[in-house]
Parts: sequence; C-alpha cells; structure tokens
Amino acid sequence: MPTSYAHLCNRDEASSEYDRLKNSGLLNQDLKPMPYGDKIAIPVLQGNMKIEFEEVQRSNPHDMLSTILTNPPKRWEKLGDMVIFPQGTDTTNWPMKEVAETLQANRIGIQNEIDSGPTRKSQLELIHGSDGWVVHRENSVEYEFDATEVMFSSGNVTERRRMGDIKTEGEIIVDAYCGIGYYTLQMLVRGGAEHVHACEINPHSITALEKGLARNDVTERCTIHPGDNRISMRNLQGIADRVILGLIPSSMNSWGNAIRCLKDTGGIIHVHMNVHEDELEQWVDKTTEWFATASGKEASADHVEVVKKYSPHIIHVVLDLEIRNPNSQ
Repeated sequence: MPTSYAHLCNRDEASSEYDRLKNSGLLNQDLKPMPYGDKIAIPVLQGNMKIEFEEVQRSNPHDMLSTILTNPPKRWEKLGDMVIFPQGTDTTNWPMKEVAETLQANRIGIQNEIDSGPTRKSQLELIHGSDGWVVHRENSVEYEFDATEVMFSSGNVTERRRMGDIKTEGEIIVDAYCGIGYYTLQMLVRGGAEHVHACEINPHSITALEKGLARNDVTERCTIHPGDNRISMRNLQGIADRVILGLIPSSMNSWGNAIRCLKDTGGIIHVHMNVHEDELEQWVDKTTEWFATASGKEASADHVEVVKKYSPHIIHVVLDLEIRNPNSQ
C-alpha cells in the first residue's frame, strides 16, 4: 500500500477535519482515511508522520468485472498480487487472465475452509498462476508466504495493527502460536520488542516466518522454536514480559504454560478465544479469576478487544490480562 503524511484527529472530529483539510488544499485525495489506534488518520500532502493508506478506487471493480463475467462475485480479498474468491465461487469458463488484470492481480485462488488440525493448513486452491507465494504489505510490515500452504486471516487486520501499536521496547515476548509472524513481525518492526520467541508447529509457516523476518530485517531479534508448543514453552519459563496466545477457537491448552513463561514479577498475556456474544462479560470474569488462581498472583483484565464476528452470535475476542506478583518491588 502507498504511504502518505497523516493528520491524526479524534473520531468525532474526522468529518469536519476532512472538510477543513480539503478546503485548505492539504488533503491527499488519492488515499482513504483510516482508523489509527483510537484516532482517525487522514492522508495529507505534508506533515511529520508517514503511514500506509489504501488507494481510492476511481473505478468500481464490480462494474468492471460485470463487463467480462455474466454473474460476477460480489466479494473477494487480495493478498499481494493474488485475488482470492470465496469457497463455492463458480469459475466455469472464466477468462482468467482478464479477471486477474481487471482486479490488478497476477494470480487467482479459491478459498476453502482452513484445516482444523494442529498445523492450521490452508486449503486455498490456486486456479490461475504458477505458485502460491505472495508478498503482502500491511501496517508497514511485509509478510511473505505460500497462500496455498498457510492461512492468512484478513479479518484480523485490526488486531495485527493493535499489536504493532503497543510500545514493547525492551520486552521479551513469547508468541505461542506465531504462524507466519502475524503478531511477531508487528511487535518487532513497529513495536520495537527486544526479542520474540516464536513457537510454531507448521513447517510451511516457519519457512514463511524466516522469509518475513529477513524481509523486514529483524531476524536477529527472533528465535524460532519449531514443534509442539507444549514442549517448547516449557523451555521458556520465567523469561517473558508478554505472552501471545493467538489461537482460536480456544487457547486454553496453553494457559498454564503461558503463566510459567512470564517473569516472576508478572507481565501481560493476550488470550484469544471464540465467545458467545451474550456471555462475554462472564467469560472475562471467569478467565481472569482462573489466571489469578493458577498463577498465585494478582490478575486484572486490562482490555477486551472484539476482533471480528466468527459465526452467528460467536465473536473472536482478545483479553489483555495483567499478571502481577504483589511481593515484587
């Protein structure tokens, strides 16, 4: 995505600030405003801070597709130069090259359900193009991976951005389900973490993580621990300021090990979970109580982030828990 100078403002001021900047000739009208933490970032022609923005679509891609397809899909996503259509999309007799060019892509894939096994393997089917390797840039971080082998959830974009927004200078972090580095890379590149211990069982994800670390020039600040994290996390006891448990529908199997990874003084644990929307408050209370009891320390819920709707009435949430040793100075 292109970068531009950004003007930050409060959400309730965004409309008036947009108009003011437009009228003063400072607005970059080729790019879209976007959320930035609890603010709104408006692209401008001059300033002190640069970030990535999405380009304004001057022509409607749906209208363009309808000129070459009788019944064009209503939605798709893009990863790098690959456009991905939903499972069940009928591509019979499609002029593949024209479809790809219309959507400014070189390859086309059909998404399928992610394998439910421990490696969370992608089952994307490549129907146009030579291979599944893409370079996808997001929040100033470049991910490099084979989309036919590993998953990449576009719906988690706000959580990846949030993890990168956390200032983690000087911190040692354990990422228990790192995948291709969804959060690891954000915290190293943007957050400034001192070191991340990345646990991953899928060899294809490990290869992608290695490429991503090299591409973002942070290889020296990450140690990869291949294999089952129930084993690798036992070797990381007492070292972490922060632990990420980024597995859904549940990361409960790693809760005990996450506590043991924290330093004796305590730290932060980011607990991912799929929760019924009517039971969120109850789940937060029970989870906080469990961590307090299991750790023998004080535990408090600092923040609850709703990442996305997973299915009817089920939401993917992240609970930011602070664990504190009351006996530590």
